[in-house]
Amino acid sequence: MSSLKEKLPDLAALERGFNAVLEAGLDDFIASTHVRREAVLSYRRYLAVSFAFSITTFIAIFFVYNKYQGWLDNLLLGFAMLWLTVVLLSARRWLTNEKLLTKEINMALAPIIMNTIGKLVVFSSHTDNQKQIKELLADSELITIPNIDVATDDEYVVHDDSKTAFREMVVTQKHKDKLGRDEHVVIFKGVFVVAELSRVHSAKTFISTEGDRVGFAHRNFWADMLEHTEVKETELEWNDFEDLLHVASSDGSAAREILTANFMQDLYEWWLEHRLNIRISFKGNRFYMLLPEESIKINTSTTSTKPAAIRRYAFSLVRPIWRTMVLLEDVS
Repeated sequence: MSSLKEKLPDLAALERGFNAVLEAGLDDFIASTHVRREAVLSYRRYLAVSFAFSITTFIAIFFVYNKYQGWLDNLLLGFAMLWLTVVLLSARRWLTNEKLLTKEINMALAPIIMNTIGKLVVFSSHTDNQKQIKELLADSELITIPNIDVATDDEYVVHDDSKTAFREMVVTQKHKDKLGRDEHVVIFKGVFVVAELSRVHSAKTFISTEGDRVGFAHRNFWADMLEHTEVKETELEWNDFEDLLHVASSDGSAAREILTANFMQDLYEWWLEHRLNIRISFKGNRFYMLLPEESIKINTSTTSTKPAAIRRYAFSLVRPIWRTMVLLEDVS
């Protein structure tokens, strides 16, 4: 069986394969999400008209109150409050439909992703697994600063020789502002990957990118070269990008065994595409990765039926999945 890298060796090949699959399945994709999509769009139009009507009503009340200040004013005010209540209830229904549409769209995209990369892809909706995801993030040691909150979206799971889960994630940290008020600052926004490896890595090994050496497992080492720590900087002697990708491990020999030349080369090419700070850790039989992506939106997607908009959204999911599966092939 050919590897994914042989089938889709580069980004251009991925785009060609993805475009062909999307074009063939676009009608089915739109049809499968048509009913919910129309419900969302109709509620949007309804809310826009309702909001405009509410503003007009309150303006009318203002002028009537200044002129009459009597029963007519009270009647209009009561009517306006009743109408505002109806609008708010409708907005709640619209938000529910938005979330359901997102799930339907992501579910309908699973076959497109599967046919593109040639592996079984399953979409699942989780609303009560925040605690589990936070535990996985803690185990990864990719973010170790205190007082963080984690919000994750639904997930795609790729089933190959093992299981690889992709979750859109936003991590915020709570602290006090200058006035002593609580505020939440976004410290990570992107994709959190958790993969089961086909072998056990006997060490703790971490990879970071240039300028990103604070706030995760080996931060003490990067901050203070004299401090004793289990994890040490590891030289892998790939001179082309040794200043851009940094490796630290509790066992340099084990790190060199799992971080093959192909893995580091593919990771370097991925970094060149967007110049964002990728964080990776290998622990036991797990591979963890944080990939920044500012375009993600928790609990939402695209409601457009235009092929270009659907393609942009779908490809934003396909590309990191493809890149990650190539990296895992390099490791195995």
